Order: sequence, then C-alpha cells, then structure tokens
Amino acid sequence: MPADHYAASGQRWALGAELVYRPIAAALVASSPHRLSGRTVLDAGAGTGAASAALQRGGAAVLAMDLSSGMLGWHASARPPCAVADIRALPLRDNAVDDSVAAFVLNHLNEPVVGLRELARVTAPGGAILAAVFANDSTSAARDRIDAAAAAAGWQVPAWYRELKATTVPILGTADTMGAAARAAGLVNAQADERQVDVGVTEPGQLVRYRLGQAAFAPWLDAIGPARAASFADEAARAVGDRMSPYLPRVVFLTALSPGPRQRPM
Repeated sequence: MPADHYAASGQRWALGAELVYRPIAAALVASSPHRLSGRTVLDAGAGTGAASAALQRGGAAVLAMDLSSGMLGWHASARPPCAVADIRALPLRDNAVDDSVAAFVLNHLNEPVVGLRELARVTAPGGAILAAVFANDSTSAARDRIDAAAAAAGWQVPAWYRELKATTVPILGTADTMGAAARAAGLVNAQADERQVDVGVTEPGQLVRYRLGQAAFAPWLDAIGPARAASFADEAARAVGDRMSPYLPRVVFLTALSPGPRQRPM
C-alpha cells in the first residue's frame, strides 16, 4: 500500500484545510444529476469527512473510504462507516453503492482513469459519479506568501509533495482532461467544467489556517512545536497583509453516470 503522507494531518486538516474543502465538497454534492437522499453513496478519499457531511445533510447513507487511517480517525465515532482503502482497488463488490463522490482524490493518481473505472465498477448503473480537483490555473499570490514565509522560517517542501504537484496534480487540472479521463473510463453523460468557488475565506488568518492545515506542513509544524507554530501563524498572516482579496480557488468539477453492463469497458 502506498505511503500515508496524511497520517498526522487529521486535526489540522479538519480545523484548517476544511475551511476551503468543505464548501467545495458541498458544491460537488449539490451538482448531482439526481437526488441523493435515501441512497447509499461512497465517499472515496473521504479524508476528515467534508463530503460525507454534505452527503449526510442531504439524507444519503454514506460509506467512507480513504487511504489514510489518520484522516478517517478524526472524530471517527461520529462519522459514517469507514474503511482504509485505495481508490484503485476498492474492497467492494460490483454495483455495491448507488452513487460515488471523489473530492480531491483522483488528483493523487498518476493514472486517474484507473480510479474512475473502479468507481464505475462499484457504482450501480445510472448512479452518479461526482469528482472535483483544483484547476491547473488556480493561483493565489496571498497563498504563495504563506509558503514563502514558511520557507524563510525553515520549512522544506517534502519531496512527495513537490512530485505530486509537478507531475500528478496537473493530469486532471482542466475541464478537457477531466472529461477525457471520464470518457476513457467508460463513464456516460460526463460533463466537466471549471469555475471559481467562493469558499468564504476573506481574512489572512483563515487563509493561513487553510494552508497550514495541509499535509505538507504537518511534519514541520510538529517539529517546531505548538508555541512556535502559533507564532508562525501570526507571522504568516502578517505576510499575507490586511488587504487580502477573497480566496476564490478554481476547481474542475465532474458529473457523470456509471455505465450499464453493456457499456462497461472490457
């Protein structure tokens, strides 16, 4: 099984990174072509539960899976049934769920078509398959100033994160490439679009919480300790500046349906 780079990130992710991921997950769930209430929905790459929460609010019965036991462990007793699993080899029978959601997990795969085919396998024919990733042109000068401040304070970009951002994340980073991957996986009625999302992050402190909540910062923040981490968060907020524009990430959304038996690729 691949290395779990998110093992120590559950709390910071839930309390920080989800400031951005939560509203995007809600927008993704809302894009379903049919109502999800009363249906069994797989949350693949569930993390700390942003999409699961949106699905439950809509009345779905959720099954959560993620490669990271640490992420799934966040408030586990209050969350839906879950299992540690790789999206490329889900421990589910064919047609096990009615619909599937994959929020920010396919962008971790060098061959995302494999993940999409697996979602199609476990999703009943005609079920919705919903996915989201950040667009390649989703940039933020304010976010970059946080990274620069962290580097000046001693943070080093982990090799796995550098490789992920350079080679893997761009694969699905446009509507065209996302749509092409969906069609290659045999999904039907695939529609991919790219748009900005207003995630409600308008203050430097919020942006810092989001950015430092991500897994690439966890080892460094653990090493410097809580007091220094809190002090650095203040430094990073000052680096962003008081006149921060609202953070509006660009996101690629996919809405598709699982194919029927005769439509599935051989």
